[in-house]
Amino acid sequence: MFLKKTALTSILALLLAACSSSASVPDEAPTSDAPQYRSASLDGEEGASPASEPQAESAGTIAAVGPVASVNGEEISAEEFNTQIAMLQSQAQLPPELLQQMSSQIIENLIDQRLVNQAIEESGVEPSAEEIDARLQEYREEFETSALEMYGEEINFDDYIAQAGISPEEIRESVYQAVAIEKILKADGLQLPGEDEAQTFYNENPEAFTRGEEVRARHILVRVDSEAPEDWEAARQEAQELHARVTGGDDFAEVARESSDDGSAQAGGDLGSFGRGRMVPEFEEAAFSLQVDEISEPVRSDFGWHIIQVTERNDEEVMSFDSVKEQLTRELRNQALQESLGTYVAQLREEAEIETYPENIQ
Repeated sequence: MFLKKTALTSILALLLAACSSSASVPDEAPTSDAPQYRSASLDGEEGASPASEPQAESAGTIAAVGPVASVNGEEISAEEFNTQIAMLQSQAQLPPELLQQMSSQIIENLIDQRLVNQAIEESGVEPSAEEIDARLQEYREEFETSALEMYGEEINFDDYIAQAGISPEEIRESVYQAVAIEKILKADGLQLPGEDEAQTFYNENPEAFTRGEEVRARHILVRVDSEAPEDWEAARQEAQELHARVTGGDDFAEVARESSDDGSAQAGGDLGSFGRGRMVPEFEEAAFSLQVDEISEPVRSDFGWHIIQVTERNDEEVMSFDSVKEQLTRELRNQALQESLGTYVAQLREEAEIETYPENIQ
């Protein structure tokens, strides 16, 4: 849905801005309850998800040996550029050729950031500690609410930024810049959307506020890596034995942990919540035909035999405007700010003296 995705994206963008002064980044993104297992999910048919499969090591990297740009007489140092490269490499091992191609965009991003910082300094705008605290608390609440809705688990904002290697000072500096640039844009004539605009958007985009039918399910997989009929029959008999156990009183999660041939076994077979179109057809048809706590007979898919139990069901639901207006208004304001900021930075570029030194990248 619009609200879940844009709310979390806004906060993660803030974190990335703060990360620009730190070489450390999270080892991985918050773990999602959305299905990622190849034994059930359509997403995995062509291979495991990037989060679950090791990346190939690169043959090397690139680095700046001197300033990479100058903005109104201020140099962007090699250290700043190299920090960005280190962050990219920690997230995904990229070949030097690709990093070289990306280097110009990295420099442009650093130039934009420097232009904004200079504009804030020249404006004399100084957000108060109270304004910073209020905005930081807003980000914190929005992040944690959106993460809970998207991933089905609580993710503490402060713990997350700490894991990301971002210090409290860095995150406050990032919030300071966000509040300051908003003040500058408002002084320059920016008018932010209000409740009326939010109502119009809600009325014109009903699909964005419709939560489709979803189930939460867990499963036990008896995997079959063969085309031989006798192997499929042996696996079916094993699945029937496991089915008899979980329908006869054994704990489903424990049996899954002991016997399932799937990455979800460690979570008791839990695949999280999913809508239609996310799982392979045979699995989806069985899962959506079950009632809560009902256990399927063994279901065959290309991966093997599944025993499925649905633990939650949610019918299609249209969120009321009253339930979303506060967050929707905030997201429309954020979008307006981003668009205005893009125009403002373009103007700053036209008026600035900018030089780049790609020769210092080796």
